[in-house]
Amino acid sequence: MGFERSELFELIKQEFNPRSVIYPGCSVHITPSFYFNHVVYIDKNQIASDFFANADMVTDLINKNKRYKETSYWKFIPKDFKIDLGLRYASFDLLLSLFAGKLIDYCEQYIKPGGLILTSSLFSDNESIKEKDNFVLIGLIKRKKHKYFIDSNSSLSKSKKSKLQQKNNGLEYIDNECYYLYRKMNK
Repeated sequence: MGFERSELFELIKQEFNPRSVIYPGCSVHITPSFYFNHVVYIDKNQIASDFFANADMVTDLINKNKRYKETSYWKFIPKDFKIDLGLRYASFDLLLSLFAGKLIDYCEQYIKPGGLILTSSLFSDNESIKEKDNFVLIGLIKRKKHKYFIDSNSSLSKSKKSKLQQKNNGLEYIDNECYYLYRKMNK
């Protein structure tokens, strides 16, 4: 993919500095590890399993592109996020819900109180999260002229839906989507 959301992760890192990230339905998208030094990737897809099976290649790619000094830590769990993942509850600062969608009911338990959820307008958990009383919307993250910013005054109804466009080797996302950023509150 030509669009890997680097600037999006850079913004999240600068504004909130999450220490640990969980990424269900990650496919082979490892860009979060370029900005966050502790990421757990989860996907049941065979393509993702094959990609992450080459641990030396993944680690080398991360180390060549990381934007931090600490040692990188990553783990891949080849499972469906709907089943027990063997992870400690309330142990992650950031949940990425970018491709899988509708995963909040299964993965909410892994987010610390005060932790964040980043979801997109493409496969959004937004409707499910809005129905829960233990999450508060921090704002929409939008992109203008290749720069992301957090709009905490925007109405959710103003967000744009992502679109796909035909490219030489398949489909590609058009970068006009908004992201919803939520904080998990104490119960």
